[in-house]
Amino acid sequence: MALQLDTVFVWVTDLERSLPWYADMGIDPGPRYGPWQSMETAGETRFALHEGPRPGGGPTSVPSFLVADLDAEIDRLASRGLRPSDDKITDTGAARFITFTDPDGNEIQLLQR
Repeated sequence: MALQLDTVFVWVTDLERSLPWYADMGIDPGPRYGPWQSMETAGETRFALHEGPRPGGGPTSVPSFLVADLDAEIDRLASRGLRPSDDKITDTGAARFITFTDPDGNEIQLLQR
């Protein structure tokens, strides 16, 4: 049986600091439920931020967001002051991706198939 990905949660220390960063990425906030902030994304998988300490003090998951043109997205984000964690685009043959780091150190990937 294959499981369907439903929601990706990322822990942040300060929602008010994180929301503008995610808005610059092109991910706007949706409804908020206490410490949980739903985020507006396309598709069926949901994405949400959770304000508070990371479980066990470790990192959370690394969500990858699908884009049509990775190079154009990198340029768009650079115009907003967002730079990749490093300038290396990984090309697996099936997809190309690059990693950004949000204000709390969470890795966020952009992926082009």
